[in-house]
Amino acid sequence: MKINQEQKTENRRIIIRAAVDLISEKGFKSATMRGIAKNAGMGEATIYNYFPTKETILYGYYQDHVQACIGILQQVEDFHTFSLQEQLQTFFETSLNLFLPDRTFVSETFRLVLFGGSGDWSRLKPIRTAFLSAIDDMLAAAAEVGEIPEQVFRGLISQFFMDSYLGAVHYWLTDTSEAFSNTSVLIDRGLDLACTLLKAGIANKIFDITIFLFKTHILPRLDHFIDPLTTASKVKRRFMEAMDER
Repeated sequence: MKINQEQKTENRRIIIRAAVDLISEKGFKSATMRGIAKNAGMGEATIYNYFPTKETILYGYYQDHVQACIGILQQVEDFHTFSLQEQLQTFFETSLNLFLPDRTFVSETFRLVLFGGSGDWSRLKPIRTAFLSAIDDMLAAAAEVGEIPEQVFRGLISQFFMDSYLGAVHYWLTDTSEAFSNTSVLIDRGLDLACTLLKAGIANKIFDITIFLFKTHILPRLDHFIDPLTTASKVKRRFMEAMDER
């Protein structure tokens, strides 16, 4: 029987939730596709139509998670009035709040997926792209209103904040403080420092210094490197010609 897109979406959600529950109970290695199918109340053949392996279910979970975080932020009416630090902090904390009911599952699978342990970069790419795009939008908006200067390496800065997020989640998974207060402090102070450096244009200044040093010290000395290489190439060519003559 043919099913509509709405039912397909619901089936996908049910399968992911069944996998989360089973992996939380038995661990990733012990969970099987057969067990996930049983938890989902579906035939084993059916879930293979949605996910070819249990690893791909993990990617589905984290992709949905990032989209859910972005969706929540888009519902905050005055989000555009937040400072860059407030926007980033809200993003990070929203993610952790959504992770909280599934903390055991996240602890079991987060490193495997987000740190590339499973090696499926093609499935990781949509997760990274969505996350980095959200961060880039925040940076662009902050530059547009003059909160921070335009950043020469905005892509690298977005990656830096994603790496900071990954580190924060990893810390949160081992945080035993009440209400994860240590994680909150870590995020707050880390983002405060990073945003302060952005406002000061530190990355741009480093870029300017690098260009200055390259122009004044590297370019004028290139001839010193090129001439010996050219000479060596000529010597090698002559040597090979002499060998051929023999």
